[in-house]
Amino acid sequence: MASKYLRLAYMVEFFIAVLAVFTAWSEIGGQAALDLMPWGWKFGLGLGLSAAAVGYTSAAVNEETRWNARTAKWLSLVFVIVLGMGLITYFYVLQEDNTDTTGDQESVTSFNSQRGCLALPALHSHSV
Repeated sequence: MASKYLRLAYMVEFFIAVLAVFTAWSEIGGQAALDLMPWGWKFGLGLGLSAAAVGYTSAAVNEETRWNARTAKWLSLVFVIVLGMGLITYFYVLQEDNTDTTGDQESVTSFNSQRGCLALPALHSHSV
C-alpha cells in the first residue's frame, strides 16, 4: 500500500480511536468521575492512548512479523496508559463519594403547590 494511503488510514484510525477511548472511558469509569477530573488528565491520557493504539498498528503493519520489539513496546505503553486511566478514575470516584453527601438530602421531598402536600420526586412524573 502506498505511503500516503497508510498515513490517511492511520489518521482515520486515530480519530476513531479518540472517539472510542472517550466513549469507553465515560461508560466504564462513570461520567460523574470524569466531570470531577481536570481536563488535562482526560486530554493527555485519552490522546495518548489513541496515539499508542495507532503506533501499535503501525508497528504491526510495517514489520515482517506481527509480534516484534516495536509492537511489544507500543502494547506495553497501551497497558501503562490504561492502568493510569484506571487509577486516576478510581481516585476521582472516591472524591465523588466524599463530595456528594449533602446534595441528595435537600431534594428528597418537595412541596407541590397544586396538591398542597409533600410529594416525592417520583410522584412528579404522574399527571393530575
